[in-house]
Amino acid sequence: MAINIPTYFKRYAWVCEQVDTQIWRTSFTTELEDEFDLYVMVGEEWVHFAVSPFLSALASEQQPRLYNALLHLNQQMRLVYFAVDEEGDVNLLAELPVRGFTYPQFEAALNALVYYTQSLARDLGRIAQEPNFYSPLISG
Repeated sequence: MAINIPTYFKRYAWVCEQVDTQIWRTSFTTELEDEFDLYVMVGEEWVHFAVSPFLSALASEQQPRLYNALLHLNQQMRLVYFAVDEEGDVNLLAELPVRGFTYPQFEAALNALVYYTQSLARDLGRIAQEPNFYSPLISG
């Protein structure tokens, strides 16, 4: 069964572009007008979703406090998680199995990615940049 990602995006009322074989990109803007790229890649066994970059690579002195917050958030979030890539960028990811993949799963993944981006991006950015910033949304 082939998964038609462009059709799913159209049903979600978002446009997308195919950037490579089995990889699509779109972008979205939060209520605070921050813009993020979202990628969907269909692999052999998994459909991978990524808000990338969620935060760009940080100087080494900024990393411990942010990484601590990300680890705490990974235990609290559902369906999505944070990861750091080889360039040091923080990405917000989700993965669902190809087997039995349906539009409602696609919609749930996008909804979760958008929700957590909307809820956490600004505060995580401030945690990364402002040593004394405290957010009641983010422990760690």
